[in-house]
Amino acid sequence: MSKAFTLLELLVVIAIIAILAAVLFPVFSQARAAAKASVCISQERQLGLALALYAADNDDGLPTAGENESNNADGSELNGDSWLDTVAPYVKSRLIYRCPADNSPAWDALVEARQTSYGLNALFAPNQPPLFGFKLGNVGHPSDCVLVAELADQVTEDHFAPMYWGSPPMRPDPDKQSEQWNNVLQMPKSLDLERHPNGSNYMFADLHTKKMRLDQLLHGRAGSSPDLDAFNPSR
Repeated sequence: MSKAFTLLELLVVIAIIAILAAVLFPVFSQARAAAKASVCISQERQLGLALALYAADNDDGLPTAGENESNNADGSELNGDSWLDTVAPYVKSRLIYRCPADNSPAWDALVEARQTSYGLNALFAPNQPPLFGFKLGNVGHPSDCVLVAELADQVTEDHFAPMYWGSPPMRPDPDKQSEQWNNVLQMPKSLDLERHPNGSNYMFADLHTKKMRLDQLLHGRAGSSPDLDAFNPSR
């Protein structure tokens, strides 16, 4: 006659399985998050290469971003197209515009749906004031200047605008600043600062991509210019 498991033995096995699950599930979750962060870095790097190829074909200039903010530096109108469309011929798939860890509900919006997880630094865009297209080759410290960053969940535009950050900002505009800058916390509203564990991914003007915290890129006090600003290519 075969011997069956006792109730006590079954309870012990169930308890062991529960303990193993409690130990392993966080490990699996961390591994999944790390994998998504790695894919994100790869996608951001591909976008950087696309921007560099575009710049090489266009006298070192970068594409326009979003809608036209104002006239060009010489007073003429300059219509703005999304840089996502402009660099599309240089990328293999538009699927790289979305980070796998980006769960923003704006992707499913019926009006003004989210376009991308990655925003172009508007200080490089020729249709955005006040620099009207800072050329890639003119960046003094390209390894320390952010070109592309991960956008906050609520952002449906294709760029972020550091000219409206800070107290005081580079370009005074109360409405734009309220959209872009948290004056209480002294940090940008337009960026996702913790999409991945311990930070978010940033792509720099020399095309290297790295996960970093905001305090490694931007630091200052209200009422004065920041003593660290990795978003201003003219510094």
